[in-house]
Amino acid sequence: MELVGKNALVTGGGRGIGKAITAELLGLGANVTVLEIEPSHIQAAEAELAPLSSGGDRLAFSLGSVSSAADVDAAFALAKERFGTVHMLVNNAGTAAMSPVVDMTEEDWDLIVDTCMKGTFLCTRAYARQAIDNGEGGAIVNISSLNAIAATDGLGHYCAAKAGVSQFTKVCAGELGRFEIRVNAIAPGTTRTPLSEGFTIGRMGDEFLNRVVIGKEPQHTEPQDIANVAIFLLSDLASRITGLTIPVDGGNHVRGLFSYWDVAVEEGIV
Repeated sequence: MELVGKNALVTGGGRGIGKAITAELLGLGANVTVLEIEPSHIQAAEAELAPLSSGGDRLAFSLGSVSSAADVDAAFALAKERFGTVHMLVNNAGTAAMSPVVDMTEEDWDLIVDTCMKGTFLCTRAYARQAIDNGEGGAIVNISSLNAIAATDGLGHYCAAKAGVSQFTKVCAGELGRFEIRVNAIAPGTTRTPLSEGFTIGRMGDEFLNRVVIGKEPQHTEPQDIANVAIFLLSDLASRITGLTIPVDGGNHVRGLFSYWDVAVEEGIV
């Protein structure tokens, strides 16, 4: 698989799943622009990824939020200036928090939904306009979640946003297919990232591992596992695949997620 000469934009590519996907894209020869909200993440990722990007020549960072149309447009403008039209988009940026609906603030709701769902819309719109004008087709991968289908106490905003991402993926697959743009999503299970750190250790981590079906000694999903599938979906090997949300979770979805609010309280996560 080779992506030399291809240009990608990855949101939230400064750490976790986004950084793993960025590293894979660079390793396969692509030029990558990362839209990242946290300056410290940019600094750390830039140092780590530079050896994969011809000393940084194939990597650019744009500081901003996916929930801001101006920041999104600035990131795409930077990508076009540095590398040309963006061929591949990864809508990875997201955030999460736990709160029962009765205690949830409007600010909490807006933060989660704007980052996870509105950000996916804004970036997809900017990408599609550019890709349609370019006329070469392309591919989008959205990072959804098992919470798109699993209703989990304390995650009303996150579940709603990720369900929206998966349904939005289908709509965009239908609308953009005529322009040879494929749109798919990945639904990670519990993955070892800074965002989900509290869910992979202690009793909480054990509860999730008990629902993983692969292996004699089940393991949590790693960012690299998600990156591997994202690269496949972005590549020509997936040229007849569109409109899907694919779980990458060690089979977690087979047994389903549990309602872990009580355990989260006991473990001091909330």
